[in-house]
Amino acid sequence: MNSPTPPVERRRALLLGAAGGLACVGGALAGYAWLNRTGGASGGEPDRLLAASFESIDGAVVPLSRWAGKTLVVNFWATWCGPCREEMPDFVKAQTEFANKGLQFVGVAIDRKPAVERFVKELGINYPIVLGDVAWLESLKTMGNPQGVLPFTVVFSPNRAVLLRRVGKLKYSEIVSIIS
Repeated sequence: MNSPTPPVERRRALLLGAAGGLACVGGALAGYAWLNRTGGASGGEPDRLLAASFESIDGAVVPLSRWAGKTLVVNFWATWCGPCREEMPDFVKAQTEFANKGLQFVGVAIDRKPAVERFVKELGINYPIVLGDVAWLESLKTMGNPQGVLPFTVVFSPNRAVLLRRVGKLKYSEIVSIIS
């Protein structure tokens, strides 16, 4: 027959459990803050991104420098990524509403060209979509996306400063606050 746990051991177990729970919550909050931080460049990768050229879905070579002087939202995505698909209607809406304020979205698809072409038509995307290879997922790790997951968005000011890095969905309200 098992004897009941003495009150001292029960209290110790509860305290250790509470401390562990607090450590988990603190770690999760710190991780979220680090992944979604704003501010300066990390390892020169944002500059490398702005200097990059990509192939458009119609085969043209498109340098991101084409949009110098604008608030540039560079969104890495894929057709198979659920959160990517969910955020894109807000991007279409924001591009329409704020293009005259210097906002420019560019979608970098980490995907196969035929799937991207179908998706762009299906959703009626009104901003440039270019094709990026999977090697960019490795570069994203030094830009504030250590897991290299999608979607991932970097927002640049007209003077090329990083305004926002977002792992996961970028909300319409965040876009509005950036451009306002």
